[in-house]
Amino acid sequence: MKTSETPNKRKICALTANRADFSRIETILEAIKNRRDLELQLVVLGSHLLEKTGRTIEEIKRKGFEINHSIYMGVSGGNPTTMAKSVGLAIIELSTILESLSPDIVIAPVDRFESLAMGATPALMNIHVAHIQGGEVTGTIDESIRHALTKMAHLHFVATEQSRQRVIKMGEPEESVFNVGCPGTDLLMKVLPENRESTLIKLNEQIIKGEEKLNPGMPYLFVVQHPVTTEFSSASDQMKEILAALSRVNGQIIILWPNIDAGSDEASKMLRKFYSSLSDERKKQIVILKHIPTEIFVNVLRNASCQVGNSSSGIRETCYFGTPVVNIGSRQSGRERGSNVLDVACKSSEIIEGIKKQLARGKYPVEYIYGNGRAGEKIAEILATIDLPNIQKRITY
Repeated sequence: MKTSETPNKRKICALTANRADFSRIETILEAIKNRRDLELQLVVLGSHLLEKTGRTIEEIKRKGFEINHSIYMGVSGGNPTTMAKSVGLAIIELSTILESLSPDIVIAPVDRFESLAMGATPALMNIHVAHIQGGEVTGTIDESIRHALTKMAHLHFVATEQSRQRVIKMGEPEESVFNVGCPGTDLLMKVLPENRESTLIKLNEQIIKGEEKLNPGMPYLFVVQHPVTTEFSSASDQMKEILAALSRVNGQIIILWPNIDAGSDEASKMLRKFYSSLSDERKKQIVILKHIPTEIFVNVLRNASCQVGNSSSGIRETCYFGTPVVNIGSRQSGRERGSNVLDVACKSSEIIEGIKKQLARGKYPVEYIYGNGRAGEKIAEILATIDLPNIQKRITY
């Protein structure tokens, strides 16, 4: 028997496949857990379960989240064919899990290939879909996946007003589109600021015993370069150009391993070859990591002399610290960015000139582009209280 002390709970199933999309939903999960009128269900899949990307499912557990199900869905090969097959496998596995959990709403984050399965599966099963971070403009296949998810979703939680207007122009009803800011920004503002020395001391604790450590007293570059799926055949050459530029940089460099998009195997081979070719002295100044825990990652961004690569973190997060960024190639093309971002082509000569320019420039003014740090709370409130729209969607024009 239900009483006022035990209200009916709306069941919210959140899906996450990698470290990037988890950062977009973590504060939403926390806010859902803290509400008596919502029940959190969590399904973890994709690269979270893989050793080569740091097996980040363990960090999710460490943060205190109970995982209802996990899915191995990554077909090896690192090419467009295996990426498409991975989506199919995820749909097969996820449909069984959603049938068992019977959620009221499924949260489908962002725009990577795994996200396509996260949105399509519940939509096909007549389950309401809440999409996080729609309406943005970027490069690669993520652009198409993001807009496809918009058309499958019933609720839209966007990060900027420009994004809200785009989603409405795609035929979504205004009352279902909410500009709440980016939940990833919430994390930035929760993590206590630390200086470079303290940050590198903590980062050294993440490095495997016996490997070379970073010097906490010295500055560093932070490099995050992912494959561009629509430029799959160029993944190796693009990484080669970036590494050629980095070979001309003196000082410490922190490199984060690329994600598992098509082209990752070729990019990873170039990265391994680069590191093995370094002298013993140079290896003391360069570390390559599979994963950096969020509470350290934020301060790595904050204290970097410059971030280099094509990660969205260089666009969405660094503006809150004024960290100089050299953004390479087309992956983030069109995304709203701060004055701290310098765009260059994926050519070693342009990359090294961009790095020199940004290092000489130093810190930029802080800009608040993707929200004020309360997105998770806002989203949970809406999920709990909104009258769910008709499961049958209709275009508004």
